[in-house]
Order: sequence, then structure tokens, then C-alpha cells
Amino acid sequence: MSLALPTDPSGLLERAPRLAELLPDAALAEALARGDAWKVHALLMQRLAQERPGPTRELLAALVEDRGAFVTSAPTPRTPSFLGTGLRWKGQPAPTAPDAPFVAERTVTVLGLPVWPLNDYLVRGTPSAPLQVIGQVPPPARRAWRRAGVVGCVVLGLCVGVGLGGALLSLGQKHAVSVINGLSRPVVVRIGAQHWEVAPGARVDGVVTLEKGEVPHGRASWPGSEWPFEDVVLPTAGDHIVYNVRGAATLEGQGPSASRTMGLLSRRPLPGTGSLLFPDEALVVAKADWESTVLGHMEAGRWQLAGQVASAVAEVEAGNVRARELGARSVLLADAQTHDHRPGDPRAKNTATFARMLMHQWQNDLGAQSLAQDLMASAGLGKEALERYYEHENAFRDQPLPALYLRRARTLEVLSSLALPEYESLAKRFPDSPDVGRALLEARWRKELEDPLASRELTWGPTRDFVRDTSSRLEAFAAKHPPETVEQLELFVRIHLRAWRKDAATALVHRFGQDPRHRSWDFLVLAGRLAEVVGPAHTPYVLRDWIPPAMTRQPERMLLLDLLTGRRMPKEEERLALKSPIDQTVLALTRGTLEQPAHAMEQAAKESDAVLSRMAPEVVALLALELTRTGDARGKRLFTTSLPLLFARDALLKYLHSGEVTPAFSRLAPDLRAAAVLVRARREAKEGYTVFTGRLDGLGGLDALQGFAARAAPVWVKLAFDACMDTKVPHKHPEGVMVMLKGDLIQRWNQEENNREGRRPNCVARVVEPTGLPPPKDAPAAGTPAAGTPEAGNANGADP
Repeated sequence: MSLALPTDPSGLLERAPRLAELLPDAALAEALARGDAWKVHALLMQRLAQERPGPTRELLAALVEDRGAFVTSAPTPRTPSFLGTGLRWKGQPAPTAPDAPFVAERTVTVLGLPVWPLNDYLVRGTPSAPLQVIGQVPPPARRAWRRAGVVGCVVLGLCVGVGLGGALLSLGQKHAVSVINGLSRPVVVRIGAQHWEVAPGARVDGVVTLEKGEVPHGRASWPGSEWPFEDVVLPTAGDHIVYNVRGAATLEGQGPSASRTMGLLSRRPLPGTGSLLFPDEALVVAKADWESTVLGHMEAGRWQLAGQVASAVAEVEAGNVRARELGARSVLLADAQTHDHRPGDPRAKNTATFARMLMHQWQNDLGAQSLAQDLMASAGLGKEALERYYEHENAFRDQPLPALYLRRARTLEVLSSLALPEYESLAKRFPDSPDVGRALLEARWRKELEDPLASRELTWGPTRDFVRDTSSRLEAFAAKHPPETVEQLELFVRIHLRAWRKDAATALVHRFGQDPRHRSWDFLVLAGRLAEVVGPAHTPYVLRDWIPPAMTRQPERMLLLDLLTGRRMPKEEERLALKSPIDQTVLALTRGTLEQPAHAMEQAAKESDAVLSRMAPEVVALLALELTRTGDARGKRLFTTSLPLLFARDALLKYLHSGEVTPAFSRLAPDLRAAAVLVRARREAKEGYTVFTGRLDGLGGLDALQGFAARAAPVWVKLAFDACMDTKVPHKHPEGVMVMLKGDLIQRWNQEENNREGRRPNCVARVVEPTGLPPPKDAPAAGTPAAGTPEAGNANGADP
């Protein structure tokens, strides 16, 4: 039996069909008509209290017991709880039907013990999601007696607690403490009376005792230093305190398996420096070092969080160039995500904040100040930075570094040739400063390379004398101040190679590589490229002897090293044997830039930042510029995959479109400038094949270490030459002349169009001669595949 909707709007008779056996009943029918399920339940309880034993009483007891049938809609209540105190659920599903709805009681709990029932709900529990509330159900019978018992217990507990409280407080309160060091160096941590020395990436657990009213401080300092670089107030509202030094590591709280049934999250992040663990919650160190934390945020697109962690590390770790670079890239991209971002806009706050931190924190670090100047310039705050360096130079007139910072800030918008007098006057003022001496040598070297298309064959004239004089000055300078970093070593090597002094360049690399601490990845690439450029007769070292044993056991690193240095091309089976798909893609894109540029461009435009950020900036620059030249908007994203490309993007694109050598372009790395020169020299002809209209004979002099642009130039010219040779040129007869078409004439025209070797003079004139490079040595014959082409006899598809 069922009632119509107007008579039973709540559908109660459908959920409890046996309720119809109690009809007719005037009060019950009226409550059903109003849709008041709770009123129906109350009437059933009143009738149950008066009913005599028998079938009707059993029916009433069964209906009253099934409170889920009387559910009414209600919003999901909040159940906040901390350390077992607060609001929690009480109840669990039937063992035979764990997925079925059940009635749970919302209670007030103290230290995990239920003390005061509030109300009841019909809920459903799932293992992988919070508790789902279906609706509210009527309260059970005899709840008033239960509440009275709770009140009595609370009063009794208060009496006992007052007597014991004073004794417990006088003894102090103990807290479990976990300290995690995500920095790159060991730190000494002090909390209360306890202190620990924590290694990089390590976790230390302990116990601290706090007096009444004492606020715990987490103080971190470097070993041997009395002054902490971090002093934070830790929370005390729990038994387990977590201190994450500088917030560098990624931490999570792992709840018990039963918490998923009660609607709690199985894992929750623990951000910041100080946090607390819930009862029965375990601490999980997801990423133990700051770099993994930053890279995790970057891969997920959380640029602002990545910038905050990297900035926190760069603020305390002296000389951490990696943290500065990751922080700079993160803040630049965080501000770039702002809609309609413009340089100088107040929304560039992340970039400006990071740059000001570098300016004020590391006043004796030339690298940090140079990065800060570039960041302030990119944010449109170059005037503010210049005023700051004027004040700094006036405050320290007798020190060379403040004067050097000011000269660099003043010459950011000046060509290298015009900036050289500034550094010459500064060298006269501080003749014994190694920083000023290196800055002068770099300024002279940049002046030599100001014209990117200048020929390397400087056989006469003042330019050759200037180059030789720079190399001679460097030799005297390096005898007193040997290079201390790979960047300084690369500058010295390029200066000597510019003057054709191969032995002097390799001697510097040989001495630098004697120290095992110097054998980094960048140094190995530099030493390998130099050995390939000068040849074995001028190389007094064996690169393989300098490779660390750990790297020799990493095939992806060894293959990439061979490819970047030009030693050999990795085979396809070697690439496919790598375990990581990212390593496979990085190697394929890098190799494809030299062999199949068109395919590499198309693939790079689709790859993620996780792949592109691991590639050499010069390779990505070559692909990004070529995509931009062909009108592909996807090339814009490639410029954001590394910090050098972010800073160089505007200067590279301006040179690509106009050929103008701006001050920013003249200060770029030679490999990036060479990429722009190569791509700008390429044009598209009406016939559909690529033509070079710019000379490239000075490319080797611009990038003396023969980076990817210099190595790709002959390959790209050959591909364009093959495409030209495979492109048929229709026969054209003189205008205004009527020609009687005959079979022999048509046959001769077809032979001319199909004569591939007959197109060689035209292709040499259109492709080879404009570059200034020698013609390809092994031009493929008709019907054979061109180098790097996917199909035989058709080089058009391989033209980059």
C-alpha cells in the first residue's frame, strides 16, 4: 500500500511500507500529509510506550528502531578535531554490508573519548573519500539519560583534574620534535634546551620539555656560527612538533588507514617551517632536499611556491647559484602568469622582491648582484637599481666591488664598444682587483664580438692586434689570478681561441681539471668541446680520465656528453635502451637538431617543461628561433624553459626580425648569438625551398667552441641544398614568343626538368654562395635519400 504524493510528500511510506499497517490513524495521517518524518517518529514512540505486548508492539519497535527511514535533508555538518579533541563521528557500517548507509552519531570528544552526543545522521562510508552525509535522522530513545550521565562524569573529572593540574604543570610539558634539513649544507638546530646537528636531507627526532608559558623557538645556524640564520616560533597546540628548516623539504602527514572510513584525508601537506602532527599521524618526507621541492612545484606549474622555496634557500646559502637561477626563473614566470603583465607594473612584485633580496643580502657577491640587476631591468625597475648602486658606491668609495656594480648597472643599455672605456678607467682606479681585471677582459672580448658577422680570418689590421693584445693581457692576469669557476674558465678559453692560441687554452683547462672538485658537468662539456676544436695534437689531457665514476655508470649522461661535445652521434638503439622516457626524449631532440631539424622542431613544440628544461639552452634557442621564424606561435613557450632564454628572448627576437645588434644582444652568450645569426640567415624562396641570404663564414669566430649553431650550419645548408636539388624548376620560354609544341620539344623540356645535376649551379648560387660556407661534399644522387631525410629520393620533407 502507498499513498499519493500530496498525502505523503516525504515518501516515508515507500521507505517504511509496514507503516501503512498502523493506518487509519488521524494524528499519523496528518503528520504524513505534512511530510514531517520526525513527527511521525515521535508519534510512533508515544504509541510504543502505551502499547501492550503483542504483534502491534513488535511492529512499532521495529519501525522506531529503523531511524534511517525517517531521514530528512540537512547540510553536511563540520567535524573539526585537533589531537582527538573536538567534533567527531561515532558509528560504523554493518560488517556484512560495508558500503550500505548507516546511522552515525556526531559527538563531542575529548582526547578521543566521546563525552557529549549532539545529533545523528544517515551516512555512507567509502575507503577512498570522506564520509558522505545523506541526511539527519531522529534521536534515539533514552538520550536524555545518557547526557545526564555525561554531565555527572564531567563534574567528577573536573574535581579530580583540579587537584592534579598544579602538579602536572609544575613538571613541564614534553613534546616530540622532528627536524628536517632540506638545505645543501649541515645545520645546527636548537629548540629549547635541546640541539642537534642535522645533515643535508636528513631527519632527526627528539623530545623537548617546555616550561609553563614558554614559547618554543626553532633556531637554525651553520656549524661554528653563533648567530642563527633562521629563528621561528613553533606551534605548541599538539604533542608532535615538526620543524622544516627554511621550509625547504616537502612534508606530509600520513593518517591511519581507519581515518579514511571516518572521512579524514589519508595524507595532508605540511607547508611552512613549523607544523603539528595529529594523533596517530605519521610524518612522511616526500622530498628531502630543496631542489626536488622546487622542481616539483615547477613541474606542477606552481611558480610562486617554487620561487618562495628557492628564494628562502638563496637567502641563507652563500654561493648557491642553482637556487638563485631556479628562484629567478620561478618569479619571472609567476609574474608573467598575471593577466596583461607589463614591465614596471606593480604586479611584478615577485621579481622585484627576489631581486631586492639579492641586492641587500649578498653585497659582496658579483654573481648575485649581476642577477639582481638583470631581474630589476626585466621588471622595468632599472632606475631604482641604478640609484641603489650609486648610494652603495658612495658609501664604499675605496672598495672595487661597489664601483664594479655601478659600472655594470650604468652600461646595461650601452653597446660593448661604448662600455669599454668605463671598465678601462675602473681598472686604472683598482689595478690589483681580480674582479675588475676579469670584467675588463670580458669587456674587451665582447667588443671583439660586437659584430656577429665579422669574419674569423683576421689576418691583418688593428682588429687582429686588439685580439692578440687581449690574449696577452689574459695570460699575465691568469698567472696571478687563475680561474675559480667554470664561467671564468670558459671566458679565458674563448679569449685565447679568438687569438688562435690553442695550447694556452688547453693548458688552462688542464690545470683547472687537476682538482677533482672542479669536474662538474659544465666543465666536462667545456673540456670535451675544446678537445674536439683544437684536436689531439693540442690537447694535453684525456677527458675520460676526468669523468667521475658515478657518471660513467649513467648511460644517459655519457651519451649526452658525447653528443654535446661533438665526439660522436649516439645510435638509436643506445637511445632506446635508456630507462627514462625523459632521457630518451632529451637525447632525441638534441640529436635531431643536427640531423632532422624539422622533426625536432615539431616534437619540441609539443614537449613538456620537464623535457625542455633539461636540454642545453643553445639547443632550445635554435629550435625556438626557427619555430618563430616560420610563424609558429608555439616557439614562444620554448623561451620560458630556462633562465638564460628568459633573459635573452627579447634581444634574440629583435635580432631575428630586424638584424639590429642591441646592447642586450651584445652581452648574450656566444652560442645563443650564433643561433640567432644562423636562423636569421635563412629565408624561404617562391619555389618552396629554403635559401640562405646571410653570410655565415664568421660563425666559427663568433662561437669559438663550436656550439650547436656552428655545428648545425653545414647540416642545415646541406639539407637546404638537397631540397633545392630535388625541386623541379618548370621550363620558361621567352615572353611574347609563340612556341609550337612538338613531341621532341616537350620531351627535351621534361629531360631538363628531371635533370637533377643540371640544377646544381642554380642551387649553389641560391643556397651555398650566400652562406660563405663550402658546398656539401656528398650531395646525394637522384633517387637516394638525403642526409637526415625520412624518405628516399625526397629531401623536401627533411628541409628544416
